[in-house]
Amino acid sequence: MRHCLVALTALLASPAAPAVAGVAEIPYFARRYGVSCEQCHVLPPKLNDFGERFVGNNYRMEGLTPRSTWPFAVWVSGRSDAPTLTDPARRVLAYLNRVEVISGGRVVAPWLSYFVEWRPVSFESRDDGTLRDRSGRFEDLFVTAQAGRVEVSVGQFRQGAQVDVSRRLGIAEPLFFAASLAGAPGGAPRAAALRSFSLAGRSPAVRLGWVEAMGGGWQWRSHATVPVPGELSLPLTNQARDEASAELALEPKGILFETFARRGVSSLGAHLFWDGPDRYLAGVVGSTGGRTRFLTAGVGLDRVAQTTRGRWTLEAEWIPVSVAGLGARAEDRGDDGAEPAFVAFANAHVPGRRHTVRLTVERRWQRGRHALLVELGVVF
Repeated sequence: MRHCLVALTALLASPAAPAVAGVAEIPYFARRYGVSCEQCHVLPPKLNDFGERFVGNNYRMEGLTPRSTWPFAVWVSGRSDAPTLTDPARRVLAYLNRVEVISGGRVVAPWLSYFVEWRPVSFESRDDGTLRDRSGRFEDLFVTAQAGRVEVSVGQFRQGAQVDVSRRLGIAEPLFFAASLAGAPGGAPRAAALRSFSLAGRSPAVRLGWVEAMGGGWQWRSHATVPVPGELSLPLTNQARDEASAELALEPKGILFETFARRGVSSLGAHLFWDGPDRYLAGVVGSTGGRTRFLTAGVGLDRVAQTTRGRWTLEAEWIPVSVAGLGARAEDRGDDGAEPAFVAFANAHVPGRRHTVRLTVERRWQRGRHALLVELGVVF
């Protein structure tokens, strides 16, 4: 989860002043500057305008007196996946799905920053009711350099820059961003899998960005991202080593172009991932919001070989109080054999100071894919 957890970490886990391994400053904002989660979040991990500026400013905020604290946060959570209504014989899974260490901040100079999300414990449920062990994987591992209007990120990160779906209030990632564009057919299955692409997917990559002030608080941002097949990870179990996609390759998957206007949490833009006329993904995305209400919509298409499919999403969120919020999403990906889905979710956290306990409940209605997910976690 990237910038969102920066601030979730930044706020909940908060900053550090001591230098560690060349790190001059680590902005875990809440502990370091003595503020609450509400400083950067409408509801963790969803950022407010202040949080967006904090992340966009290389994790810097002037005018506040820093304090010394440890340079990382820890997020521990457990999940419960209920049986689907179409498969009542499937047992309920309850398991520890995450132990995550999060760190980020400036490195040596104010124009250079880093972000790390490492999961020494990471489990996912499969459709057959078993667990997939990916312990030791990096959710994110990258550095960003900023100079004037230019920024460059190198490492492993989510590919889409306009909307970071890790800042969601629900459990499952929206299908519009998460659905993969398959690797080119005809080769080995493993190679094709490594070359798959999605906006929400993490991949080793290089991203070049340009930021232009537009007035009225708006910025115009354009990005070109070149992902390569593979995965940065430190597998900690035999199964995790089998599951890891450590075969780094130099041949790019393609190139992702994004351009969008942004002010605070609102944005409007378009994206195109291009690997040739027979393998591409394109779309238009808009998001807007204030203190209590947020809306995100996207429409697009993807093509592999001779198959072209549409995709769309519409999501609304309501946060009536600082400790709880509700949301709902409708989504579909054409020609994938499934009907449109409707997803409802609720998110609550307490106490929201320099640590917090977070409960999320999500219900999916979709023929053949009904599901009830519950996640309880603590960030400290």
